[in-house]
Amino acid sequence: MITKNKFRNYFYSLICLVAFSSFFMVGLSADKSGEINNFGVYAFTDVNVVPMDEERILENHTVIVRDGRISSVAPSGDIEIPENAEQIDGSDKYLMPGLTEMHGHIPGSDNPQYVEDVLFLYISNGVTTVRNMAGNPYHIELRDKVAEGEVTGPTIFAATPWLSSNSVSGPEDAERAVREYKEAGFDHMKMGSLPQDTYLAVAEASQEIGLPFAGHIPEGVGLVNALEAGQKSIDHYDRYVEFLVPDDAGWDGSNPGFFGSAVVHLADASRISEAVERTIEAGTWNVPTLSLVEHLASEVPAEEMAEWPEMKYMPADVVDGWVNSKRDFQARDDFQPEAANRLVEIRQILTKELHDSGAPIALGSDAPQFFNVPGFSIHHELEMMVATGLSPYEVLVTGTKNPAIYYDTPDEFGTVEENRRADLILLNQNPLQDIANVSDRAGVMVRGEWWPEEKIQERLNQIANN
Repeated sequence: MITKNKFRNYFYSLICLVAFSSFFMVGLSADKSGEINNFGVYAFTDVNVVPMDEERILENHTVIVRDGRISSVAPSGDIEIPENAEQIDGSDKYLMPGLTEMHGHIPGSDNPQYVEDVLFLYISNGVTTVRNMAGNPYHIELRDKVAEGEVTGPTIFAATPWLSSNSVSGPEDAERAVREYKEAGFDHMKMGSLPQDTYLAVAEASQEIGLPFAGHIPEGVGLVNALEAGQKSIDHYDRYVEFLVPDDAGWDGSNPGFFGSAVVHLADASRISEAVERTIEAGTWNVPTLSLVEHLASEVPAEEMAEWPEMKYMPADVVDGWVNSKRDFQARDDFQPEAANRLVEIRQILTKELHDSGAPIALGSDAPQFFNVPGFSIHHELEMMVATGLSPYEVLVTGTKNPAIYYDTPDEFGTVEENRRADLILLNQNPLQDIANVSDRAGVMVRGEWWPEEKIQERLNQIANN
């Protein structure tokens, strides 16, 4: 019997490609491009549509889904429902696009059961697309199986293994690795810790062959160099705090701490505007992952966080690891309450100023990580982003329409419009009134496959009891 506790610390390891047992086999599938799955015809009737093309509600509409695509969106009185359609009553409900987790982690191939569970945890919370970060060759196979309809899961964008000094030996080796990753079929590279010359070699090769690089900024590279090098996204606001430290603050540039926590007391918030301007000029995206820091900085004891309801879906040793990590962080000299709280504050201000200035932001929570359970964590992230001063609609844009723009496929997903992929969430209440309503689901459709809430709960109960 496969147990969950084989998984610990999976995403920091490079895992060999091994056999995979699939989950929820389905019937007809699309071609290998993975654009659609044939799950039949559905009609969401008399529903309030939240199209996310702009801030509005289309009241009393009917949405027809055919072969994994939205085929019609029209007022209920103006549309003919196909005879073979399965009708889903949307009266007094709200239909919005599925969410994208732009910084997620999917387990490796050594534990197929855990893979199945994690994929479903995303779906169960309305996360219908995941940009996987820090992957391995197995995730290419998994991405394609999901796309072909052989495995139930969110649409996956697959990252390379973590690029660091442990995986490449220098600039020449890094250039070779970039080309091999492109040939292997990865969607993007995950940046880790690299010397500046190796990082710049990766950036040059990336630009040449069209394989984007994203994630962390190495300590020796810094924000300005990363922006100038064309990094596609900066995750966790990496190196922004260091940029905010003035040259005359007395810091020698060493040991910045956890995302700048060791020098956050030197940060000058008035420099945020310059950081934002440089970000916009570079066209670089940010994936804030506010919950990553806020969960560690929270005064809620680790043991209490471990009792959150969603923790029952995670392996016990993973949750224990999070408890120990929080204890370790709170014992660090650079993460005492004053520094931790200031770090949270700076990240909140940065989020608001980036958004208000028009810098591109995409929703991501970094899950599973530090009390972030896949799928569930995206709802914590939504609430934290609203707490920075953004409206529910503005935050939802970062998790629906914006990711499609990030991938240069605005006509593929992220809005409720004709010909879009049928990734949808049916809600019991209006998400534009209260962001918490996004978790009050009546069901989720992923790639044209309908999961009513009762079926979702049945599967979640199975995961909890594994």
